[in-house]
Amino acid sequence: MAKNKRHTIIDNAYRKDDMRRNLERFSRFNLSGLFPTTKDSSPHFFESFNEAHFAVMFEFDPTIVSVKSQPFSIQYDDEGKVNNYTPDFSLTNCNNHIKIIEAKVSDTLDEKMNRKHKLIKNAFKQHGFEFQVMTEKHLPSRLALSNMMMIKRNAIALGRPDEGALNYLLNILSVPIALEKALDICKCLKINTNIISYCIFRDYLKIDVSSIFTNETMISSNLYGEEL
Repeated sequence: MAKNKRHTIIDNAYRKDDMRRNLERFSRFNLSGLFPTTKDSSPHFFESFNEAHFAVMFEFDPTIVSVKSQPFSIQYDDEGKVNNYTPDFSLTNCNNHIKIIEAKVSDTLDEKMNRKHKLIKNAFKQHGFEFQVMTEKHLPSRLALSNMMMIKRNAIALGRPDEGALNYLLNILSVPIALEKALDICKCLKINTNIISYCIFRDYLKIDVSSIFTNETMISSNLYGEEL
């Protein structure tokens, strides 16, 4: 019963009213899926690995306050022919500036595709929006993406942290410290160790996500101007 209810929720999400096109549900024949996000009220939709990976990257960008997938459709003119276009993402930064993103594989960007994107860019410019095509070359490494996903899972698993414990811990971690020692401090204070991931996810602490995490991996405060 619970499983059927979950499938119903997913099906309804895939058919949200403000999408121009409906996505097929999960199957072994397509790459579409849902990405839980903290930067929108509903999950992101993705139809490729690149889109899924960009969703992860955007989640960790502190300058981006809102991310929407397939936010709306526009029309653009191609030598008298009117075409519809739905972008992959819209990003809103802390200055309320909106950027429209199209995620592509770099090998697909031939002359014909570049021409199409130029027409789309001009159409968005008329509406006051910036348009950018992003490829796998804009993504961090696979290891970094994997680390980001792990940090996000742990942060969400923590839930809402105790504010007193959070502030006390951040004060203790105001200087660079090894990951193992930070975790030991949490254990001694009887604080859920997932709070470390929560602080990294919220950009209170920083860590080099491009490297394999070890006990000696350093973390440092992002609130006091410390450097790794």
